[in-house]
Amino acid sequence: AGSSPYIAQLSAWALTGWNAVALYDCQALPAIDMGIARRPAKQQTLLNRNKALAAALLRIHELADPILGAASRAIMEGSLPKGKTAFKLTPDCSGGVSAYNTPECVGIKAAQVTYDWLAAAGWNYNGSLSRQYNAQPYMDYTGYTPKNSPWDLTNPCNWQPLHETDGRGKTWIQTHLLPYAPNIKPFFIDAAVEGKRTVPKWDCNNATTYKAQVDEVLAYSAALNDTTKMQAEVLGPQPFALITILMLRASKGWSITDIDLQTGPVLATKLKTDMVRPASAVRYLYGETTVTAYAGKGQGTKKIPGKDWVPYLSTFNEGEFPSGATCWCTVPNEWIHLWQGGDSNPNSNKFSPPLTFGFQPGCSMREPFASPVKAVSFTISTTQEYIQKCKDARVIGGVHFRAAVDAGQAICSGVTKSVWGKIKKLCPKLGGKTC
Repeated sequence: AGSSPYIAQLSAWALTGWNAVALYDCQALPAIDMGIARRPAKQQTLLNRNKALAAALLRIHELADPILGAASRAIMEGSLPKGKTAFKLTPDCSGGVSAYNTPECVGIKAAQVTYDWLAAAGWNYNGSLSRQYNAQPYMDYTGYTPKNSPWDLTNPCNWQPLHETDGRGKTWIQTHLLPYAPNIKPFFIDAAVEGKRTVPKWDCNNATTYKAQVDEVLAYSAALNDTTKMQAEVLGPQPFALITILMLRASKGWSITDIDLQTGPVLATKLKTDMVRPASAVRYLYGETTVTAYAGKGQGTKKIPGKDWVPYLSTFNEGEFPSGATCWCTVPNEWIHLWQGGDSNPNSNKFSPPLTFGFQPGCSMREPFASPVKAVSFTISTTQEYIQKCKDARVIGGVHFRAAVDAGQAICSGVTKSVWGKIKKLCPKLGGKTC
């Protein structure tokens, strides 16, 4: 797995979506000036917002990922209803200003201006930053080279590209997820201030400290049960954000736009520290020595050689420190705190109702049809509890050390607050203003 478009696309989708719907509000502003006037009051309907949003997301998908974008268009072509109020998949937007009376044209414009801004911000959408000819989207243009080969951990503190497989015979070697992260211009945060956030890395050169970090990961691996497996699967990787949004949508009206605060400080620090992942460290430290740990689907906990250990979760193709997933947990939970009144509301850190994550037998993504054996669930009542469970999930899943998840929370704490003023200008209703 090489440089991945998914982070760039999440940013693109969120900004595009907001730009598409903002002009259908009486006060909201697009995050990027689109050269379009606020839509008249009679056009400010839910139907028009939905049309603008759908057109925007389809177009940004086509721009950022032409292959999957074309597939999305084909699916929509086969499922669209007919009629005067139906969504226009291919609208005529050639009528100048009057074209923006068609919400689909507003959405298409929103996608284009967002794509242009992000392309100029360093995301290398079309590959032109990497090479002049035979360019490939999202490729590295910095010349990053890992300090370890995929076969030998000669530098035990540094990131090592891992061997991966789809389980059906296809194998590959990781390349770094986003080596040009420090070059990307953040959208919301002030790069001159927030972009310089950093945290001291843990003392990897201290043998006692190294062993302690590794042993905690192994202890969680050995103690895996159906509940902790589900915690790791849902709160560990990125799906947690989408699941939480769905839970909050009914009572809070959330959308993905609400959590897309750039995590530039973490991405840049990951490149600077370039630290080893547990998958490499466990094998390096224990080798042929027996450890007690998770032994694979259907195997449970067994005594295995350290060299055979594999984390319960898949390991991302980037340095370990600090934890980006923990940053992703911290930012939206700080958003909830501010959205619900911040320090002026003693209940601003509470979920009402609490979030309950439930799982039916066999629904595991890691062990499909095998785990959990019985229905399991866990409930989260506060933002602090959410962040802690998210941190634990990364260690339980074997993809982060404790030091990294603590650092991920530390480096991203306060990021939401630093941009809250900008966000309220885009959406004055967050500050209590009414039309």
